Amino acid sequence: MLRILETLTDPGDPDKPNEDAFGCSGAHAWVIDGATDVTDAPILDGETGAHWLAHEASALFAENAARHGADLHGLVRHTMETLSLRFVQQQLRPPNGRHEWPSAAMALLHAGKGRLACGNFADCGLILLEDGSDEAQVFGVRHTSREARAVSRTAQLVAALGPGERPFENAAVMEYLRDNRRRQNTAQGYWILGIDPDAAAHMRYWDIPFDRPYTGLLFSDGFGSITFDYHRLDPATLVRRAALGGLRSILAEIRNIENVEDPGCLSWPRFKCHDDATALLFRAEP
Repeated sequence: MLRILETLTDPGDPDKPNEDAFGCSGAHAWVIDGATDVTDAPILDGETGAHWLAHEASALFAENAARHGADLHGLVRHTMETLSLRFVQQQLRPPNGRHEWPSAAMALLHAGKGRLACGNFADCGLILLEDGSDEAQVFGVRHTSREARAVSRTAQLVAALGPGERPFENAAVMEYLRDNRRRQNTAQGYWILGIDPDAAAHMRYWDIPFDRPYTGLLFSDGFGSITFDYHRLDPATLVRRAALGGLRSILAEIRNIENVEDPGCLSWPRFKCHDDATALLFRAEP
């Protein structure tokens, strides 16, 4: 049995659409984090590719999850096949390259009889905390932490910005991001939720014994930053804090770090001071 205890989603910029999405349907739950567009010009009418991808994928999960059950690869492939068709139908113009393809990180969970199944792309994550345990199990996010070289390059680019200059209006930042996106869903790059159905075969997947109760957390990297970037809470403490004090108290701590401790994005190098933050707290019992 999968029981949702609390959900939270908070935009990094209240004046812009939230490019995170989440949902639950029966034995399934998920969090999706749309990747900020780095397109040369608008490619969809009236919304960003990141928002479109995350929310379309979430709706497709809700519509088709029960039919696929524990077959997460099947669910994800069907979702990406549908997204690919819809993107061609709705695009204002053909993409200039892979850097213009909409994409998203994802963590997807199914609670079945005797097994938990988890699928993941990029830096969304799942934490499971067994009753009475001091250590939590982490899936997804720890396997996609940015390499030291990428952190160093981000720091260089942020430090080089002129006074008041926005990172996404800086040519060097945009070329760096576009070059990274050109490697998405390639053997030389990384695999991501998007409009290439072949990526489904490369989704990270875990089959977890489900013979004991867990309290768990699905989250986007904007929420997981309190643990995996800012290192203020270990994974087990994060789940306990969420269960006892609620998700919003953790969000407040994240925003305080971003607003008060590091508004210049230099101590923890990043291109956005505030990221969209989404979390889904649940209880799973056999």
